Amino acid sequence: MSMDLRLMRYVVTVADEGGFQRAADHLHVAQPALSRQIGALERTLGVALFTRRPTALTDAGRVFVESARRILLEADQLADLTRAAARGESGTVRLGHVVSASFEAVPRLMDSARRHHPSLRVETTEAWSVELVEGLGTQRFDAVLSRSVPHRQEFERVAMWLDELVVVVTDDHPLSTVDQLTPADLTGSRLLLSPRHLPGWRATVLSALAPGTVVQDSRTPGWRRFDELTAETFAVVTRPVGDNRPPGTTALRFAKPPSVSLDLVWHREYTSPALRLLVNLARAKQRWSVPE
Repeated sequence: MSMDLRLMRYVVTVADEGGFQRAADHLHVAQPALSRQIGALERTLGVALFTRRPTALTDAGRVFVESARRILLEADQLADLTRAAARGESGTVRLGHVVSASFEAVPRLMDSARRHHPSLRVETTEAWSVELVEGLGTQRFDAVLSRSVPHRQEFERVAMWLDELVVVVTDDHPLSTVDQLTPADLTGSRLLLSPRHLPGWRATVLSALAPGTVVQDSRTPGWRRFDELTAETFAVVTRPVGDNRPPGTTALRFAKPPSVSLDLVWHREYTSPALRLLVNLARAKQRWSVPE
């Protein structure tokens, strides 16, 4: 069934105002007409959105209002985007991202933005995921690319793609010539893992390895440096990082490759027309040839 934005706005206003008369006053419509239209919508849906006397949202009404708010916001932003496009403007997006996104995700997304929205400016900043999460809350970043931002009610996200996890070892590591690893092969080696990683990433890495894997805290500030690796240690990274490893190291694939999602995440309360353009590019992955 088609849904009228005007009716959505009516329902949201009644919820916000806490009553039909106050909502009618706010909307500048007659209260009986407002009640009739919402009643007709409830009959069409086959559910009650409100209890009456006192007026309160039902469980179904709460679901409706939550979705309606999002749709109304996007509809309002669509109007802003259209007017901005007519003026030849798009705006700026401050995009934070993890180091590993620098190799493929950021260049592809930036290229797509340049091709489809030439006036859209994307400012990129490389940071650890813990800083990215903080930056979303403080509005330092409009959106972030990360693999470990926790799922919270205030965050929205688009899964960009799945990256394979690989193991990086020094060329003198006993496993450096193995074609395909199993988690058990790594027993006896120590995993280098930075304490600065968020719990989500640590859990993802450890779930790909054998139970009881020994972890050695890494002091390395980023995945572009592997100078802590020895013949007794290994690192688990995404394939793009493994493909750009330094000389003297080897990237090993698992026989059954585990993977992790790279997500574009933003705060639902801090959106802009420019951000919506970037989000739409991320959703339309075929427009920038992202591997699945």
